[in-house]
Amino acid sequence: MKKHPFIPMKNMCLKHQKKHYLPLFFLLSILSATAAFAYEESELPFVEIQSLTDFASTKEEALNSNKIIMLELSASYCDYCELLEEEIIKPMLRSGDYKDNVLIRQLKIDDTSLLKDTDGKQLTPAELAEKFNVNITPTLIFIDGKGNEVSKKIRGVYSLDFYGSYVDQAIDQGLQIIRN
Repeated sequence: MKKHPFIPMKNMCLKHQKKHYLPLFFLLSILSATAAFAYEESELPFVEIQSLTDFASTKEEALNSNKIIMLELSASYCDYCELLEEEIIKPMLRSGDYKDNVLIRQLKIDDTSLLKDTDGKQLTPAELAEKFNVNITPTLIFIDGKGNEVSKKIRGVYSLDFYGSYVDQAIDQGLQIIRN
């Protein structure tokens, strides 16, 4: 009788049986891990970071609802901006934990469209970034309904390990300021 490599024979010792099953086990492990990862990715609900188009109305909304504005200043060419959005900002939006306290907005500083400022004046995203002394992307700024910064800016992304806690601290500080 011819021996098949994946069918253990009665006379084959356990050592040889393991040798034949190990590659099969390894292959199945990889396939199941890949399938589980793909399943988890597809289960995430779609969220989009709302663009800042009318600064005046966003500030008014923040003032009327007693919230702060977390504004991400980014650029279309910025890989770190995309990393920040995917790993920090979009999960914040998905969780729903911030909707009662924070208006989360995004401003691409290399965008050429105009936005409306408080005094009705039109300005470019780059001009608004300059107004807040932002010269690196990504930068998160935390603003009250009057347009004042209420927490320290978070500039750049050095490590995501503690970034979420830095954001939470800045939000808490901003909320303390506007609610006192």
